[in-house]
Amino acid sequence: MEAFWESFRLDPRQPGHASMRASDADREIVRAMLAEAYADGRLTREEYDDRLNTLYGSRTLGEVSSLVTDLVPPDGPPMAAAPLLPADLRTRGARKWRRDVEESFVAFLVPSIICTVIWIAFTSGGFFWPVFPMLFLGLNLVKTVVQRESVIEREVLRLEEQAAKDTAQELPAGRGDPGEANEG
Repeated sequence: MEAFWESFRLDPRQPGHASMRASDADREIVRAMLAEAYADGRLTREEYDDRLNTLYGSRTLGEVSSLVTDLVPPDGPPMAAAPLLPADLRTRGARKWRRDVEESFVAFLVPSIICTVIWIAFTSGGFFWPVFPMLFLGLNLVKTVVQRESVIEREVLRLEEQAAKDTAQELPAGRGDPGEANEG
């Protein structure tokens, strides 16, 4: 497996390369690492958003690499996490569900308030039309709350698949298909 730092065209840790302009490909490598760290729970939502904003505003390789130095060992692939127990997976799944509920609630509340303020400001009573967006957004919120177990199970499955993929990538080359050696 190629080391994280080797996926850059120029190693951003080298003092001579730090002042070079970062390419979109360099930013994408760092964005993928940040997304993985957020999905693993190594970054909070705020940290993830802050680092993404900094990433897209960065100009040099030195700025880009500084965003992941605490997430990647200096000379190797991303730090491997300890295997997660089923209880840990369910906890992370429940955390994902709570985030989904919070996002659905905000998606319900903000437009509802805006529509209600518009209705109050520009009408003198009459039909309360904001009920329609509130109804549709409320249905999404209720659906998110009701589908708790489904969301948790999907997240547990995703985390298990990710762990299996990470484990498969760590296997040394040449230990894959036993039929490979016989072909030739």
